Amino acid sequence: MSDQIEAAGALVTAGLAANALDRPAGDGGQSGACANCGTALSGPFCSKCGQRAHLHRSIGDVFHEFLHGITHFDGKAWTTLPMLLFRPGRLIRSYIDGHRARYVAPVPLFLMVVFLMFFVLSFVSINDTVGTADQGSGQAAVASDKAGIAKALADIDAGIIEAKARGDTAKLAELEAGRRLVTAVGVPGANVSVTDKIADEIEASARSGKLKVNTGVKALDAKGSEALKNPRLVLYKLQTKAYKLSFLLVPMSLPWLWLVFLWKRGVGVYDHAIFALYSISFMSLLFIAGSLALSANIVTEAFWVPLLLAPSLHMFASLRGAYGLGVFSAGWRTVYLSIAAAFTLSLYFLILIVAGVFD
Repeated sequence: MSDQIEAAGALVTAGLAANALDRPAGDGGQSGACANCGTALSGPFCSKCGQRAHLHRSIGDVFHEFLHGITHFDGKAWTTLPMLLFRPGRLIRSYIDGHRARYVAPVPLFLMVVFLMFFVLSFVSINDTVGTADQGSGQAAVASDKAGIAKALADIDAGIIEAKARGDTAKLAELEAGRRLVTAVGVPGANVSVTDKIADEIEASARSGKLKVNTGVKALDAKGSEALKNPRLVLYKLQTKAYKLSFLLVPMSLPWLWLVFLWKRGVGVYDHAIFALYSISFMSLLFIAGSLALSANIVTEAFWVPLLLAPSLHMFASLRGAYGLGVFSAGWRTVYLSIAAAFTLSLYFLILIVAGVFD
């Protein structure tokens, strides 16, 4: 529960920080001069520093600013998000060309969406069962009453005793992980936290000897082996470092974009940075949608096929609109950047594993 509370705190912090980056500097007074810089006021905003003329002083305004910072981005989100989803190329091109007052800037949007993604991830659960596939129908039957749950636990306990007697460490690890699962969720086949499920699998594999750390460096091997004894802590550290290091995805993406537009005039690194920020924000939104679908146990092809095709289609549309490309030019660049994205994500996860496991 503590990691979920911290995730909620991170979400609030990100929202307030993003709002602070994306709005004029504060509120002013209603007198004849700006409360911030003293310039004579001629409208609702100061002509010198941009501060509002009206000064909020009620406790209601404090809560309004709190919610405003998390959800509204000064109202620009309702213009930016539909453009990001359905007309990404026009959004990127418009922002690069200077039409910025109506949109959420790419950096605040990136911060907010990434933190929202990790906030949602902390609550994601999947439907799971204990035992082999041929036991699925029996598990569903016993899940309907407490007696069935108690019997399932008793059977697992009996299996644990038998596995200990035989010295079967692999089976013992599997049964112990299954018992923790049933005890935690109360009902076989109920929704289980993704991190708990992964931690159980890692722990079971480590105990059975299937998962070992062998880097060739004794000091690193010792740290890795120690980390496998507490996989939940490692996963927590990885999740914490993932959103702290998420900014690395932007500079890691820029060389690929620069290379593929090396010979195109009028295109600079700034254009690529805006493209990368908005694109990563969209991919994060897709991840959020997929995570929520897993939690809701949505398995229909009508949902997952479009979701899996969306990254390539979105990248194609972004390239065409942002860089003014034709169908063929945008098409081969989409294939190239899709491969580059897979390589970049692999490198990013490798950095996370090294930072989380060997830290």
